[in-house]
Amino acid sequence: MQRVNSALTAISPLDGRYREKLNECSSYVSEYALIRYRVIVELRYLYFFVTSILHKKISKTLIDRIINAFDEKEAEKIKACERVTNHDVKAVEYYLHDVLKQNNIPYGAYVHFGLTSEDINSIAYGLMIKDVRDHVLVPIIVILVRKLSDMALRYKAVPMLARTHGQPAVPTTFGKELMNFVVRIAREKHELTMLPIEAKLTGAVGNFNAHTIAFPNIDWIKKSQSFVHSFGLQSTIMTTQIVPADSMVRIFQSLERMNFLCIGCAEDMWRYISDGYVVLDVKKTEVGSSTMPQKVNPIDFENAEGNLQTANALFRFFAEKFLISRLQRDLSDSVVRRSIGSACAYSVLGYKSLLQGFEKIRPDETVMKRMLMEHWEIVTEGVQTILRMSGDTKAYEKVKNFARGEIVTEASLEAFISSISVSRATQKKLRTITPRSYVGLSVQLVDLAYKDMKTKGDL
Repeated sequence: MQRVNSALTAISPLDGRYREKLNECSSYVSEYALIRYRVIVELRYLYFFVTSILHKKISKTLIDRIINAFDEKEAEKIKACERVTNHDVKAVEYYLHDVLKQNNIPYGAYVHFGLTSEDINSIAYGLMIKDVRDHVLVPIIVILVRKLSDMALRYKAVPMLARTHGQPAVPTTFGKELMNFVVRIAREKHELTMLPIEAKLTGAVGNFNAHTIAFPNIDWIKKSQSFVHSFGLQSTIMTTQIVPADSMVRIFQSLERMNFLCIGCAEDMWRYISDGYVVLDVKKTEVGSSTMPQKVNPIDFENAEGNLQTANALFRFFAEKFLISRLQRDLSDSVVRRSIGSACAYSVLGYKSLLQGFEKIRPDETVMKRMLMEHWEIVTEGVQTILRMSGDTKAYEKVKNFARGEIVTEASLEAFISSISVSRATQKKLRTITPRSYVGLSVQLVDLAYKDMKTKGDL
């Protein structure tokens, strides 16, 4: 039974279930986008070749008009040609011969002159990665950073029970915990935006063989560098048939680190919701379980976690795959590169899910207060510190014997303070420590981090 292509019959959830959430990605990482990038590179190379090598005139306006008019209908012509040639880049070349002829541009013989497919592909994929990074991934990350930083400021003074090893530790504030993620995500975002992307224009096996046999007096190294730089990419001259994938892999590894940071954030929010520190908004039309009517689930944080883990599985594979190529090259890397868009799209889904999750939550200050006041043992760090300041060399051991493994109450802590031999001033100072006040410089640290990021332009 033949089915019409639709979201319901799509093999990948990216083009099915999640398609409406990924519209911005298709402009940069779809099959159409890759073909369009190849057309752009081929036409700009033709203009470069005719004007810089042949020193003849060709209308830049007309070349730009052809590029701007390229759409899915034109891309279908290239796909039809590919079904005959069984070669995607050669199909672009044949298509452009026809287009140039239709536009009375007499330089069809110089389309793809001296080049190998990987000269076109390295620039095309470089543009794809650069554009999806700069126009899709980074803007969403910036929105996420701003959302979390706003929440961190709003809740910077809301005390909560911290946990180390899953056990009650000294208090912190909800805003401070959020700001930890903000700083790390913003730092990685900065690194991601600064990473260069390399491309090549060096010929079949990277030696400019065809270039120099045709035009031996041209400084092809300089010309090659100039052309690649014109796309905002970094030129690399020492290549095989393919450009070394090192710079591409650095991008993927940065995105992998970014995604791990977001996974950690999602997991912590999931735990806070589980512990009751954070509550989810209830939408009456939604269902949390097919059998348990009371359920309100943290599905956005779970969706973020799952999508980002899927993206990272691909990014990790890319890092392993692209750094190795048999001799000059083999085709397996070309097959794998077609999944770059999937990894980026799963990342986008993850960031959007995380944002959506944060739109639905708020801290439950009543629960946070209750949890703090049920665990007075969390201030014993402060107690033993003050005792040590008073000269008690056994302060840690005394407090340990009193509190380790115990749930300390306000009354039991007061009894302990009353039982130890210290000055009246020290006892008074000990009694000022409470689970809600023992938060150190949490508020100031949030303010400092926010100011620093504003200065750096990360917000």
